[in-house]
Parts: sequence; structure tokens; C-alpha cells
Amino acid sequence: MKKNNKLNRKNKRIMTDGFCVKAILNNLKTLFLPWIIIAVVSFTTIVGVNILFSNNVDSVSATVSFYYNGIENGLDPNGCEFDKTEITDSKLVSEVLSEMNLSNEYLEPVKNGIFVDSIVSTSAIDKIGSYQSIYNSNDNNWTEALKDSSYHPTTYNVSFNYNQIGLKGKKAAELLNLLLEKYQKNFFEKYGYNESVCNSVLSVDFNSYDYLIALDMYSSNLSSIESYINNLAENDKSQFRSNVTGYSFSDLADSVRLIRSVDIDTLTSYVLNNGVISDKSMILSYYDYRLDNLKRQKQNATERLNSTLKSINDYQKDSIIVYNNSSENAKTITETSDIYDSLIQNKIQLQGNISNYDTRISDYTDRLAAINKSSANASDSKKKYVESQIESLTNKTEKLIENIKNTANDYFETEKFSNAVTITSHAEYSTMNYIKSALNESIRMIIIVELFLISTYFFLAVAFSFKSKIMQKIK
Repeated sequence: MKKNNKLNRKNKRIMTDGFCVKAILNNLKTLFLPWIIIAVVSFTTIVGVNILFSNNVDSVSATVSFYYNGIENGLDPNGCEFDKTEITDSKLVSEVLSEMNLSNEYLEPVKNGIFVDSIVSTSAIDKIGSYQSIYNSNDNNWTEALKDSSYHPTTYNVSFNYNQIGLKGKKAAELLNLLLEKYQKNFFEKYGYNESVCNSVLSVDFNSYDYLIALDMYSSNLSSIESYINNLAENDKSQFRSNVTGYSFSDLADSVRLIRSVDIDTLTSYVLNNGVISDKSMILSYYDYRLDNLKRQKQNATERLNSTLKSINDYQKDSIIVYNNSSENAKTITETSDIYDSLIQNKIQLQGNISNYDTRISDYTDRLAAINKSSANASDSKKKYVESQIESLTNKTEKLIENIKNTANDYFETEKFSNAVTITSHAEYSTMNYIKSALNESIRMIIIVELFLISTYFFLAVAFSFKSKIMQKIK
């Protein structure tokens, strides 16, 4: 009897469980169509609201990538910190507005509506997360590797929110693309050929000075040009030779040195030996002043050198203790120091400056002696000869500077900065892109609402099945 009661209760439970599952499935079928309708209406409403009211939908975007030495360390081509806000420089925005025949009143709204955001690649994320593997390595330079695991973006997304400006989508895309093209051009002009250095020679009216002073100024300006070319040559790892001029930077540096050591020195020697001087007392005062100034500069450089040498001798590199999970696994290393390296560079530079001061002091001393011996009564023919030589020197220098300009521009355009700033994707506007932006903006809210609706859908199906079961028990 007891056995039969147990079987009856078991069968009743099985029938009840089966009834619950069946009831839930029936309720799911019944509620399916309303759930679908509500889900579609919610989806459409969310997207529609974003299309009509969201500021983020009214935007266009482009992508800019940088490819040059130093950007991976967050530096610009001059070695300074890279500034992404230069993309929205007021001068560039103003030029864009002018070309598009738009009022300059839009300047600030346009700048405030443009956002430059870095794009971090997956490989960069892996690099940033490589700390533990670096620590566990047996490499003695693991601290350098740790520093290298820092990341600086090389690609940026530039978006333009034009909602508050009143522009149409296509006009906004045109504005953003033109701004990025202006930035490309400005980047090349800023970090490319330094025209001011080379034009410094030709900007001086040498006829306003005594011959010796004019030649000194000429030599000094050519020295600046030579330093500029040597700097280009040091940074040129490809041994660049221009297809436009046929010259390399080494060729051009040799040409500058040739003008200084042969043309200028020869003409200076002629002026000194023949007394081609307009005002002897003024020239003597000039060289006396230059000698005193050089001696003061040498003394100052010597004091700085002594101070630098003392700093190098007293300098102690920092030690770093890095813990890995526990203090027992700590590692102590001596850190490489940029400050110490800078002191060594200062020492080398100061030693070079002092040597240069000694050479110039000796040269000016000899010139003073030669001027004191000269009569300073040169004939007009000798003066005309010097003037003709200076004119010939100017013509030769003009041709040289033209070759330097063309070679440098060819180098920056085809070698160093050929892809320095690349617009990898231009801004575009279309109805489909507008709707796509609205969908992207809505997706988070859509997921939340749809999850809520699904939960409600299943909850109601279960709730109605239990309600039906309770009602049957009451009956």
C-alpha cells in the first residue's frame, strides 16, 4: 500500500513538472509576437532618437598616421614632445575657412568641435603588458627593455562634431579633409628645409660694411649653413643623393668649406696685405672688441667646462629596486642616466668651443698685427678688384644656396618625410554613414534594452505558467 502511494506521488510530480514545462513553452509561444513587436519598436525608437537628437551622430572622422624617426617615442622631428593639437592650429583653421568662403566667426566653434584621439593597436597593448616577461628575462639590460615597453601612439582618429556650427555633413567632411591637407603641408614646411638659415647670407647688404667686416660676416653666415648641412648629413642614414641636383649633403658641405677656406680666406688675405681698408681706426677698434669678446667667451666656456668635469666626477647614477611578488625576489640595478649622458655631451661641446675660440683669437691677433703694419692707402683699382670679387662670391653663393634648397627639398619630400604624415582614411559623409553612426551610437542602449526585454519575456512566461497552475489548484 505504501509502495503504491509513493508511486502515485511520483507520477503526480512528474505530471506536474511536465505540465509546468509545457505551460512555459506555450506561454513563450503566446508572448513571442508581442516581444518581437516591442523589441523592434524599442530598437527603432532608440536609433531614431539618436538620429534626431544626438550630437555625436553629426560628426565626420578621418584617420592620420605618422611615420618618421622619433614618433614612436612621442617626439616630433626636432626631438621635442609631439603635440597633436597642432592639427587644429588657429592659423590652419583660419586658412581653411578662408578657402571655403566661410566666416572667421566659425574659428573657435570649429576648433572646439574637432577631437584628436589616439588609436592604440593590439600589438601596442601586448607590448605594454610585457612587464612580467621582461622581469623574468636574464638580459642585463632588462631595465632598458622595460622603458621600451612604454607606448606612444602613431595613429590618430580626427573627428569633427559639426552639430553646433550649422554645416551640412558633406561640407563638414570637406572642411576636415582640407584641414588635414593643410596640416600635412605645414608639417613639411616646419620640419623640412630651413630656408631662413640659408637666406641669411644673401639678406645682408655687404656694401654697407668695410671689406674685412663684410667678409667676416660672410664667413660666419656660411659657417651656420655648413652646420645645418652637416646636421642633415648626420641624420641621413641612406647616403641620399638628389636626383634633382645630383649632389649629396657631403658634396654641398665640401662646397661651403671650399668657399670659406679658399675664396673668403684668399680675399681676406689680399685685403690685409694690400691695405684695402676704408677706415683703419674703426677696423682696429672692431678687432680689439672682437678679441676682448672672444677672450671673455673662452673664459666663460673654461669655467663651465671645469664645473661640468666636477659634476661628472661627483655624479652617482641612481639605483632602482624592483620587486616581483615578494621582497626576496627584488632586483637592484644601476639605472642609465640621461643627465650623465648630457654632461658628457656638454663636456665635448665645451672643449670644441674652447678650441675654436683659441683659433679665432690667434687669427684676429694676426690680423691686428697686419692692419697696424699696413698704410691703408690702397688704390681705387684694388678696391674695385675687391668689390668685383665680393660680387663674384655672392653669385657663387646664390647658386650654392639654390642647390642646397633643391637637394634638401628633394630629400625631405622623397626620403625623410615622404610618408611622415599620411591620411590613411579621409572624412566622408553619406546617408548610410549617418545611419551607421546612429547605430554605433545606439548599440549600447539597444543591448541593455533588449536584454531587459528578453529577461521580461522569460519572466512573464514562467509567471503566467505558475499563475495558471495556482488557479487550477484553487478550482
